Formats: sequence, C-alpha cells, structure tokens
Amino acid sequence: MRVLYIAPSILPSRAANAVHVVMQCDALSREAGCQVTLLAQRSIRDAAALPRALESAFGTDLARVELRTVHGRTPRMASLRIAALLLPLISRLPDFEVVLSRNLYASWLLAIILKRPLLFETHQLETGFRKRMQRAIMRSARVTTIVISQRLQEALEEHHGCRPRRVEVLHDAAPSGMVRLPPAERADGLSRLLPTLGISPAPVCGYFGHLYPGRGIEIIIEMARKAPEAGFLVVGGNPDDVARIRELCSGLGNVYIAGHVPHQVARAAMSACDILLMPYQKQVSIGVAGHDTARWMSPMKMFEYMGAGVPIISSCLPVLEEVLRPESNCLMVPPDQADAWLVAMRRLIGDSQLADAIGARAHQDYLEAHTWSARARHILSMAHKASHA
Repeated sequence: MRVLYIAPSILPSRAANAVHVVMQCDALSREAGCQVTLLAQRSIRDAAALPRALESAFGTDLARVELRTVHGRTPRMASLRIAALLLPLISRLPDFEVVLSRNLYASWLLAIILKRPLLFETHQLETGFRKRMQRAIMRSARVTTIVISQRLQEALEEHHGCRPRRVEVLHDAAPSGMVRLPPAERADGLSRLLPTLGISPAPVCGYFGHLYPGRGIEIIIEMARKAPEAGFLVVGGNPDDVARIRELCSGLGNVYIAGHVPHQVARAAMSACDILLMPYQKQVSIGVAGHDTARWMSPMKMFEYMGAGVPIISSCLPVLEEVLRPESNCLMVPPDQADAWLVAMRRLIGDSQLADAIGARAHQDYLEAHTWSARARHILSMAHKASHA
C-alpha cells in the first residue's frame, strides 16, 4: 500500500513526536511493506544527509521511505511549513491508499477544503482557532480520528462538546525485537553499555526519559537518599535539566546520571536494569508551557519498559491503567509518596520470583499488542475499513 504520512515534527530531534513519527514510518515501510512518503521539517541543512542523521539519532535510517522535507531549526511555524509541502502533491493524492496526518493544518486542508478521506491522529487538545480546526476535522464524515488513550477521547469530547465522527484508540508502542534478558545476564550489561559511569553490581533501578516537571525525578532522588543498598540510573534529559539533576544529586554515590544516549543504547540499557521506574506525577509537562498530559498520555517509555521485560514500578494514574495491570505486569504506587516507592522496590528485590513473573508478563503483553508493527497493522486495517464505510 502507498501511504502518505504528514508529520508535525522536526527531524531529527529529541521531541517525543519525532520519535513517534520515525518509529511509525519505519514500521509501516519495513515491517508492513508499505511505500511511505513522509512530509516533515529537517533540522540539518543537507537533505541528502538526513537518513544518516536519523540512523544516528533513532537507530533507523528510513531508507525505504520517500522523505520530503523543508529545512528549519526552530519549531516556530514548523507545522505550517510542513503542511505547505502537501501542495505539490495534491494532484497525486489519489495515488495514496492511506493518508495519515498528525499535522493540524494539513489535516484541515485535506478534510475540509479538499474533502479527502483521512486518518487524523491527535495527541492533544487544541485551543483558540486551532480548536475550531480540530473540531471541524474530527466531525468530518471523511475522517477517522486516532487518539492515544481512551482518556484522550473522553477529554476531546468534553473539550469540544461533541464526539468525533469516527474514532479509534491506538496506544503508543515500542520497536519490535526487544529482548528480555535472563536476570543472571543483566549484571555486566550496564557496565558494558555505559562504561564511564562506574555502575556498581548492586540492584539497579532505571529511569529513562525527559526530566521535565512532573516526570518524578525528585521521587527517585529521595529513594536514592533512603536506599543506599540500591543504584539508580537516570538516562535522558536536555543538557540544562541534566546539569540541574547532577547538582541535586551531589554527594549521592548511588545515582548514575548518563544524560542523553542514542535510543538503541537506551533500550539495551533498560533490559539490563533490575527494576524500571515510571514515577509520573499528577501533572506532567512535555516541555511546552501550558501543556499537561497527565490525564491522557500514552508514554512510549512505558511500552519500551514492557519490551525490556524488567519489572516496572509505576505511578497509579488512571490513564496508565489502560495498559498496566497492578500485580500482573507491574506494581503501582501513589505518585508522590517516596516511601511507598521504596516499599515496592524492596519487595521486588526481596522476591525474585515475583519480579521475574511481572517482567515476563509485561514482555508478553508487549509482544502481543504493543509494537510499532502491530500499530501499523491497525492503521492499515482502519484505512481499509474507512474506505469501505
């Protein structure tokens, strides 16, 4: 099938939407066998160098994808500039069996002006004139709206006072092929992957992701102060946030701060940890002022944690319970109670049978339903269903 994917993203970048777009296009092209054309903004001047830059940043080069990009380093006007890349393709639209857009402006042009069938994926509630555009797109008879959680669907309906004409919930995902290491093989994995950190052989709790407000890094620091018998690995974050966390952890010899590492290294390090921590708070920033996603998020990190097959301790937020099941594929605790996190951690360290069972169940759930490949198949199925509606 021929797929046109219109992104809101700057590639490569560390933004979650960039990771999502690249992984989804890779799965559609490499694993589902589609001919994919991707419209996006590139942060490097030389378009010919983009595939190599994507491979360095994300572990995949999108070699099978036709990349149509515009150069620009900042997010200002990026979505509008990407949407403009659609104009030369208007005459070719009938050539694409699937048009999938996360770009609001392109979606509005396609659904409202050109009246074309569309899969419209949205991860947020728009405001101002963009809210009117979002509502018009979702209410179009030609559009199937894709949301990343049931909670987001409910929030959209409340926000707009109406239900999307057709809507499907598709949670985020993780790359296919993540391997679950036997506990006995984890011991030297972190030392090999991150040799400069001097990680001790004690049980290691890992945190992977951004360090924005609401991600719970303060809970991890408090755990480290009270549990010198365990190590705490922190991977990810922008340079300023990493510097701030280093200062907060000054004097704590059991906290290992790696900063940003390539995605493929991060995923391998997840598999080598003993416990993975997901301490989202009741308000969660995505690094953009005014954006709180705690009610409806579907964090890619959660699915990568599941793919790692390592036992997860997560905040007990309702949206996460769409995927996570306490005492089955995770342990869940109140977001802001560090002592409860310590109890859960020590429970897993002291009960290897429980830890192994929880990690194995999470990995099995990932294999069955939460890969980008499975998500690609759902997208193609939705497009087929919509074309016969």
